[in-house]
Amino acid sequence: MHYHLAFDPNLDFSAAEFIAAWNSSIHREEAEASTLSSPATTFLSPEMTGALLSAAASIPAIVIATFVTDYLKKKFPGKTQPVVTVTTICTPDGKPIWIIKKTEE
Repeated sequence: MHYHLAFDPNLDFSAAEFIAAWNSSIHREEAEASTLSSPATTFLSPEMTGALLSAAASIPAIVIATFVTDYLKKKFPGKTQPVVTVTTICTPDGKPIWIIKKTEE
């Protein structure tokens, strides 16, 4: 199963950071993160960075949101953490893209 991920630049968390952090965590046993060989789609904001998560089994979106939130707590200790949401959109050919965004409070 392949998950295309796109990261909101307002998170101060790039796809490259996600890939490095994910692949050095215990979650790597479930899935491996890598760079996208091409952009996920042309209708996303060009500021968003993308990653590919390859998994043998389904991964719930809450796992990704929790992982990003926990990473941001470590990256910015003492700072109020944003609420992270993961929503899914589909490309015209039906491929899902998970959008990881900072939710406005």
